[in-house]
Amino acid sequence: MQKIKKVIELFEWFCQNIIWLVMLCCVGFVAVLNLLYRSKVAYVWTEDVSIERTSITALVLAVLIFVVFLIAGSKIQKIDEKILFIVFTVIYIIAGIYWIANVSTELRMDAYSAHNGSVLMRQHDFSFLNPGQDIYLNEHQLSFVTYEYLIGFISTDVRFLYAVNLLQIIGINFVIWKLTDRCFGQNHKTNLYVILFSFLFLPQFFFLAFAYGIIPGLFFILLAFLFLDKSLESGNWKHMILCVIFVMLAVILKGNNIIGSITIAILCFLRILKEKKWRLILLAVLVMVVSVLPGKAFHAWYNKETGGVLCGGKPKILWIAMGTEPYYNNAAGWYNGCSDWLFSEAGYDPEKATELGKAKIRDNIYIFRHNPDTAYEFFSEKLESMWCDPMYESLWSGPLPDAGAENKTEFFNELYSGKSIEPQIALAMKGFVIMLFVLATIFVADRRNRKYDCNYIFLFFTGGFLLHIIWEAKSQYVYPYVFILLPCCAKEMALLSEKIHFPGKHQRTQEK
Repeated sequence: MQKIKKVIELFEWFCQNIIWLVMLCCVGFVAVLNLLYRSKVAYVWTEDVSIERTSITALVLAVLIFVVFLIAGSKIQKIDEKILFIVFTVIYIIAGIYWIANVSTELRMDAYSAHNGSVLMRQHDFSFLNPGQDIYLNEHQLSFVTYEYLIGFISTDVRFLYAVNLLQIIGINFVIWKLTDRCFGQNHKTNLYVILFSFLFLPQFFFLAFAYGIIPGLFFILLAFLFLDKSLESGNWKHMILCVIFVMLAVILKGNNIIGSITIAILCFLRILKEKKWRLILLAVLVMVVSVLPGKAFHAWYNKETGGVLCGGKPKILWIAMGTEPYYNNAAGWYNGCSDWLFSEAGYDPEKATELGKAKIRDNIYIFRHNPDTAYEFFSEKLESMWCDPMYESLWSGPLPDAGAENKTEFFNELYSGKSIEPQIALAMKGFVIMLFVLATIFVADRRNRKYDCNYIFLFFTGGFLLHIIWEAKSQYVYPYVFILLPCCAKEMALLSEKIHFPGKHQRTQEK
């Protein structure tokens, strides 16, 4: 029995170290990429991506931002966390109301398809699901159509969707604060830093005018992590049930959040090695079940309402086929119509499309294997274009004048055209993001920080990084994985501010 216990402990130690090592490699790699490169999506209706070397100005700015936060560490200790959060919340609400009142409600692409479908459905019109329509091809959007349909009981106005986004953005910042508080033992300075970092992460605020699943999806997956942590601590069934519910909502609203449900399942498995509690097995099974079943339920219900016209939508493998397409016109791995073409070629038959997708992937692998230079160029450009955009397409995803949006003020028309102060904001965010990635890398590399249970952060980030090596590329997609790093960044900044003493600063005892 003692030998079995030692084997289990060794296996658990091995798993923990693998998670740590993979996280260190991934976050360190992304930090280096950002030190070297900057990508940008032009403010035109197509995703016109360009990559350039990181400017000296951005690097200097990153150092200056770091020094400012470091010095601030000696000044902010007396600030009440609640007061700081409320002050920033009020600023966000005022800015958000002004934003919502003046930006265009003109939607495009997936956001338009989902909103249009929800409005038509209120009129009992399911024509948006006819063969060839966008949601017919991309059936996963039915979940967001349903979300908007339910919100439509209050209002179908796009501005109301923006307002809900605003509340959820504030909610995201609140939950990341509470997660940080629990993870690092109610450390006051760390909490103050994470509040500052979350509200100064402006791309998240700019997603306010993107009426799609990225904001609500992140909000719910963070809530799932919070209630997972509470459940593991207390064993309370209520917390476990809430964790399962929020996982389900997160995956429904943004399919990529299945990485979050896998994260929770892995964490439960690691805890089982220590505690051997059957409820952890139940929790792991439930989060995976609720990540899959709702999609099937949506298909069944909508298929019944439309008289059986639905085909199931494009198989997921087509996004991998497109994300690994060696030859491209714009940027490596970004949308190029390959998935739509393969689905059309298969006559909208998911099984045939799956076979075509597999064949396409085999062809892609053959090309990469026999052309190493092509493989290197492709994947390096793909990773640079996704992870080195400091704006994460946050403004590009909103009301672009180039796509026909007419904002009410000249300021917003210029901002969403990449003019006005957008270049300055992008430069400031580049410096800020560089600082965040460097802080996160230092945090992970410092083995003394292993005493903190940050596995939900490590697994979620590495899962997103690994998925998007082969998945369709978009800098918009990686924003949640950057945001999840903020607790680690805040903790490392707090540690550094205690170690480095500036003139006039009283000696303080370092954190234990």
